[in-house]
Parts: sequence; C-alpha cells; structure tokens
Amino acid sequence: MRKIAVTVAAVLLVSGCTGERVGTSTAPAPSGPAATAAGGSPEAVGTGAPAPAWRLATLPELARPTSVLWDVVTVDATHAWAVGSEAYSPDQPNDSGTPLILQWDGTRWARGALPATTWHGRFDLVAADSPSNVWAVGSTAAAGPEDQETHVLHYDGTAWREVPLPRRNSRGYALITGLTVADGHAWLVGNQLSDVIIEEWDGRSWRSHRSPAECRAGGTSFGGMPNFCTFTAIRAFRSDDVWAAGNGAWQGFKGPLLFHWNGSGWRTVPVGINDQESSFTALAGRSSGELWAVGNGGLAVRGGGGSFEILRDAPAGALPDVATDLAGVPWLIDNSPAPSAALATFSTGGWVGTPAPQPAGAVGMSLHGITGTPGSPLMFAVGAVDLPTNPRYLRAVVLEYVPAPSTEPGA
Repeated sequence: MRKIAVTVAAVLLVSGCTGERVGTSTAPAPSGPAATAAGGSPEAVGTGAPAPAWRLATLPELARPTSVLWDVVTVDATHAWAVGSEAYSPDQPNDSGTPLILQWDGTRWARGALPATTWHGRFDLVAADSPSNVWAVGSTAAAGPEDQETHVLHYDGTAWREVPLPRRNSRGYALITGLTVADGHAWLVGNQLSDVIIEEWDGRSWRSHRSPAECRAGGTSFGGMPNFCTFTAIRAFRSDDVWAAGNGAWQGFKGPLLFHWNGSGWRTVPVGINDQESSFTALAGRSSGELWAVGNGGLAVRGGGGSFEILRDAPAGALPDVATDLAGVPWLIDNSPAPSAALATFSTGGWVGTPAPQPAGAVGMSLHGITGTPGSPLMFAVGAVDLPTNPRYLRAVVLEYVPAPSTEPGA
C-alpha cells in the first residue's frame, strides 16, 4: 500500500490503496497470541542454534499519536533508510503528520536530520544507489488528493535538500507510485489522470519521458474507456536498463504489464496474462534476467527479457512489496492474514509464509515496504502495528531478518 489511485485507469488497479492518511485502523483483535514474541529468535528444531528469523528492531521514540513507515532501502550492511511519518492525528487529518526519515548505521536506527519544513504530511518512497545518493518522495496532508503537493528530497551523504519536480498542468493531481536510483540517475513514475508520469533526474535536472506508444494511442479499450497504462513500480539496473510494472488496456489487451527502457525509448512487455482486471503492485530483481513482479490476489511472475513464468500459488491477499535477498530469492509482504502480516519466500515447493513478529500488546499489523541488502543477508521490512486504543492508533515498526549463523569450519 504505497499510494492512492483515483484516475480513470484505476478501474484496473486492484492494489487496495486508498488516498486517506492512515491514522486509525479497524482491524479486529487477534484471536490468538502473536506468532513470535517481540524480538524473539526461534531456535532450529533439534539443534539449539538460532534459526533464520524476522525480529523487531529497536527504534527511537516517535511522536504520537500515530506513526507509520511506508518504505525502506539499503545500499550495504551499514547504510539503510526508512521513511514515513509521525505525529499524525486522525482528528486533524488535513494539518497533522510530520515527515519522518530513519537511518541505519549498522548498529541502530536513528532519526535523519531533515531540513526545516513548513508542510505536514509523509514520505512514501525511498531509494538509493550509494550512501551519498539517496532520494525520498512524499506528499502533503490535504483535504483531498487534488490539494496534495509532491515533495522530492535528495541526500548527498551530508544533508537532505529539496529538489522540486517540474510543474505539471492542473488537469488532475499527480500520483507518484514508484522511485528507483541507479548510475546516479533517479527515476520517478506515476500517473495523472490517464497520463503516465515518467521523470528522470540525470544529475543536473529532471527529464520527462514519453510512455510507450500503446499507452498514448487514441481509441478505446474495454467498456468504452480510453486506452491507458498505469506505472505502479520501477527498478533500474543501469541508466539504459530500467524496468517498470503496472497494467494497461487497449483493443485486444487488458491486464498486468511490465515496461522496459533501453536508453532510447519505453516499450510494453507482456507477461502472458490477458483479459484480466489486475495490476502489478511491486517489482524486484538483481538484473533484467531475474525479475520478480507481484500484484494483489495472487498475481506473481518471474523471468527476464521477453520470457516470463506465471506463478499461480502466490498468497491471494494484499501484496504491497517484494524484494530479493542475497541469493536472489524473493520475499514478499502478505497483508492478507489480518490482523497479522506475514512474509513469504519462494522455494522449489512454492511460497512459504512466515508470520511477522508483533510487539506485546499490539492488536494488528500491516507491512508496506521490504528491502534486501547488496552483499549481505540482512533484510528489513517496515510498516506499523495497531495499538489497543480507541480510536485505534498506529506505531511504526521495523523488522530485520537475522540469518542463521554459519556452521562451516572456521566460521
């Protein structure tokens, strides 16, 4: 759950996202104890040694009543960033909420020092390709989505500063849904009504891209709707090798799509699914040859180039994000087993779910972002837990994946 979707293309977006700021939850109380105690590390059966496990990380004190983390990125084992908001009050939805950035130094999470801001709202997205090239995207709190303003910030290893996006026309508000960084270039994707937004920061300025021809062609798709595409996620490997995910519809086609940039133009890449009202919500991979894309309702594919395999046994609930670990194995967030989130990984036998640990006293959890770490087995997932309050407030959480210790001689 990254962003809202109220464009004409939204009829195909089944991501479950809403434009309301998350401050309370209607999740029911759990019927049993959390699957893993807060901070607990289960032991491998019969060995007495710690097994690989997700556990709760310790965070700095966050402003109340509600805090949420929406996205996370790592560049190595000692540099990671998580973004979201704190001090949001559902009683003041239009003028509360303070943008929040947390930074990992290899040992602990601490607040990132943001420039003085005069806007209330949150950060939704974060991406980086080095400790001195980190980008974050967020939006202001507002009475309606048409009144929201997008904010883009860049961190150069020393300080954060705002990098304004080019002004767009006022036909509809801009919905930024994806962010990626590679080779010093930052990419933003999203939608504005039926138009696709693709912006590239080339190191000096923003450069607008045209969407694939099918997305711009005149005519109507199903139900008399105009032809369209939506971009919901993006992953760059080089400045001339960028993949995006979403969906599209035109005469003869309706369904989830991937999109590829080769340095000169964007093209649509079908994955073998047609005549379905579905969309990819997240995209991950270590290269163009090993991509993973997922969407709500059990939508999942893997492959690369022009060849993709449809994986039909993925969790059937809300799948807001996916990431790959050190070995290239995917981990996805599954928010369907309410009131507790789960994390699922893929093996030869299919998808294997692991309940996410909850703090003592929490009555629910939703996760929103997950990331692997280049060169390390370390992984993080972020979101928020539901507190036993009335109204139901939220508290931000970070989960960290602790790999099993090596048993090799000399380790």
